[in-house]
Amino acid sequence: MARRVFVSADWKEAFDSRSSDTIVVDRIRKWASDGRLSVEIDCTDDVHDSVLSKPDCRRCDIKGECGSHIDWSSRLIFVVGDNTATKSSGACDAVSCSPAYSGQQKKPCKYTISPAEATAQSGLDGGNKMSYLEFELKKAIDAKKKIILVYNSVNNMESWIPSWYNAKELGLELCRVPFWKDVRGGQDCYHDIKEYLQ
Repeated sequence: MARRVFVSADWKEAFDSRSSDTIVVDRIRKWASDGRLSVEIDCTDDVHDSVLSKPDCRRCDIKGECGSHIDWSSRLIFVVGDNTATKSSGACDAVSCSPAYSGQQKKPCKYTISPAEATAQSGLDGGNKMSYLEFELKKAIDAKKKIILVYNSVNNMESWIPSWYNAKELGLELCRVPFWKDVRGGQDCYHDIKEYLQ
């Protein structure tokens, strides 16, 4: 059975973003489709899309599904872009919950019966209050998954790393590299990280 890798990235870019993290995700998908990687790739946007088709889908439903995919994975690639540290999409106050589709009217949270029910749904204590990205990384850390951090840049951009990210301190980070080798996006970090993916 092939190794499974979960790719966590901000796939809905802010209008003021200088970069598009989806470009990185699409390149990683291409590695797999080209046959260069003998792994199965699960990406955040694919999981979101699979859950959004369900009626009355909420943010915790999406997090719960992402959590299951992370549990099934042996590695996680964390794509860090210029807006990653400030992203808050997916957070829920567990009182008035937004449906998964942005812009819809808030409703009473499906998981307000008890904090334990919200935890059971998302799979992580306090997960309902986290953004999607924070949830995915903390879930991976909680499950002791090994993490590969790539910057959507040609440089190491330490200032882009969210304050809540602590995989390196816990010994779970395998490497930390710029994804791009040139500013035109022709060369990427495939050869730098492939040993961690096989």
